[in-house]
Amino acid sequence: MSEARAHESGFTLVEALVSLFVFSLIAAGSVLMLTQSVDTQRRVSEAEISLREVQNARALLAADLAQYVGREVREPDGRGRPRFIGGDADTPLAFVRAAGEPDPDRGAATRLAFVEYDFDEGAIVRRTRTRLDRVEESEMAERVIVADAGEARFEFFDGVTWREQWLAGGAGASPPRAVALVFTSARYGEIRIEALVGLGA
Repeated sequence: MSEARAHESGFTLVEALVSLFVFSLIAAGSVLMLTQSVDTQRRVSEAEISLREVQNARALLAADLAQYVGREVREPDGRGRPRFIGGDADTPLAFVRAAGEPDPDRGAATRLAFVEYDFDEGAIVRRTRTRLDRVEESEMAERVIVADAGEARFEFFDGVTWREQWLAGGAGASPPRAVALVFTSARYGEIRIEALVGLGA
């Protein structure tokens, strides 16, 4: 009778240890799977951000250059700036573009905007202002296009070859036929975005 009670008394120490060991293996596997899932989610999120930056840069540059207008911009002292600046150390890219906006009377109206691309501490920054001629208190709307672009640069196509600089001065001066933005992405390596320039009418 005492022998029967011994068999009914529950788990032995060995059985309990084996159960704990199996449970720890299952828990460790679950934690590993969860860690991998979180890491994968993080990498996918980073890839989406990088891809979105590239797509935004391509869309903005193409839209800006397609609406290029050969309009001179004046500095506060009255001096005129070139109609198209490209590859300058202080101003990597600057020009005037046309932009459509809703108009309650005519349905849509066209206005001009000054656009400037700059490289600021490894980032590609786009700045705009609707007042073309710059005055002392002029403020520009700023947007970071690519947060980490490495050694970014612009190149300018003259119809035959790509050049590092382009300056279109007075009236009648031609802009480049196309502009290329070249930068380095930590995820995708070197990226080259090319966009055609509008006729500038």
